[in-house]
Amino acid sequence: MRKFLSILAITGLVVSIAAAEDVAKQVEELANKYGCGGCHAVDKVKQGPPYRIVAKEYKGKPNAKETLVKSILGGSMMKWQKLSKKYGIKIKAAYMPAQHGVDKEKAEKIVDLILKLDTK
Repeated sequence: MRKFLSILAITGLVVSIAAAEDVAKQVEELANKYGCGGCHAVDKVKQGPPYRIVAKEYKGKPNAKETLVKSILGGSMMKWQKLSKKYGIKIKAAYMPAQHGVDKEKAEKIVDLILKLDTK
């Protein structure tokens, strides 16, 4: 019985890891399709914060989705310079320009994926 439970636990862990990697891959593919990859990546600091840190900052906050969609559609200024110390990162860009090639539906899809990222 213990062996069965151990196998079941390991299988669950493998499935969970695969699902987390799939979300990360989906975020990068979709965001890169709309040009976000020039400044962002899932785990790497580029010009802007990694998606995983964005998820960590906003996950569970009221209006997180609305706030992030608004940033994508309308841009943002100096937001992450204030937060960079909190996460131990150095952000190179002072602002994120509005993403005119992304409509609200696409922005919401990108944000939904970002907020699903594992932040542990």
